[in-house]
Amino acid sequence: MLPRRRLTLAAALLAGKGLDAVSTVVVLSLSDSVRESVPLSRALMAAFGPVGGMAVLTVVTMVVVGLLAESGVLVDRITDGGTPDWYVPGLRATVYLGCATWFGLVGLWNLSHLL
Repeated sequence: MLPRRRLTLAAALLAGKGLDAVSTVVVLSLSDSVRESVPLSRALMAAFGPVGGMAVLTVVTMVVVGLLAESGVLVDRITDGGTPDWYVPGLRATVYLGCATWFGLVGLWNLSHLL
């Protein structure tokens, strides 16, 4: 089981990406004047439908960001513990929270198209 701190960081990422995914589906379904600009999102939504495509993209995002956030552990092992004590948890928090913030802001931007 993941430690509480990692679960909290993953939950923050899921909240941000969730807002992005939900706002994307809502805006695309309510407005004919906007379209999804990301090719991967368009392809997944074409293959699995809007909700299914965003769900798949959310899972892919969680996995990729998780791997990037945990890459500090690999760097620490490669350098035989030569990284500062703050490096691994600092990288993890920065990646998770940075991505969560980005996706949250994108979600808010998407919703602003409805105003």
